[in-house]
Amino acid sequence: MHVLRTLDDAVALRADLEAGPRRVVVIGAGFIGSEVAAACRARELPVTVVEALPVPLERVLGAEMGALVADLHRAHDVDLRLGVGVDGFVSSDEDGGDGGRVLGVRLGDGTTLDADVVVVGIGVIPNTEWLEGSGLTLGNGVVCDATTLAAPGVVAAGDVARWPNARFGGEPARIEHWDNAIEMAVAAARRLLAAEGAPGVPYEPVPWFWSDLYDRKIQLAGTSGPDDEVQVVHGDVAERRFVALYGRAGRLVGALGWNRPRHIIQWRQRLLAGMDYAAAVELARSEP
Repeated sequence: MHVLRTLDDAVALRADLEAGPRRVVVIGAGFIGSEVAAACRARELPVTVVEALPVPLERVLGAEMGALVADLHRAHDVDLRLGVGVDGFVSSDEDGGDGGRVLGVRLGDGTTLDADVVVVGIGVIPNTEWLEGSGLTLGNGVVCDATTLAAPGVVAAGDVARWPNARFGGEPARIEHWDNAIEMAVAAARRLLAAEGAPGVPYEPVPWFWSDLYDRKIQLAGTSGPDDEVQVVHGDVAERRFVALYGRAGRLVGALGWNRPRHIIQWRQRLLAGMDYAAAVELARSEP
């Protein structure tokens, strides 16, 4: 059984995939799980993806866009099991086998899936236990102010930092993208170098990331969520080449592109400038 967080994890998984397993089971249809499934299909390996939510990536992209990700998997012959959790694993230990190799996955609906390789991609928990008792405020990460300051003389950056980004409403959040880790580290260093007592400069990025799934490049600038308004403004959903804009409380908060890299670069700059959602939709539909 594999997780995928480090280079060593990736090397170990690659070795098992190169051995030609009869069936790969991926638990979790987020971006990590989806990318693993796509990599398996590129090797023509049979793969089943198990996801507890009704559609992949619903918490990130919403139900409508998540359903398109589901369709993309099915179009590439992925066995997609949605709305079902995992109850446990079948191990070779149970019959005196080879030291505990996973042989199958037991699902909440009573189904058991045979598996030679299992990859678990269900998200991460911030490693903050070692900071308990330090005086820092902990809660789904290290809680910082808008400038990355966690305590006098202490800053946090990257996946572990939870801070309010006023550009998107100021609700404290963590961002687990490497691009944010780089940018936030720069902001945190500037905060430490600020004069004592200075208020500091708020860290207000427009986050963005991308994922290559099969023959699609999926990119998201800004933020998005299941309760946001979403409208497709460029391209054709049926061709899986389009741009969709996300709105929240009347403001443009995100732009999702499928094989539309030029558009997403443009919309990231517009998100930096700030736009009303209705105006953004109108502008997008007036452009070629």
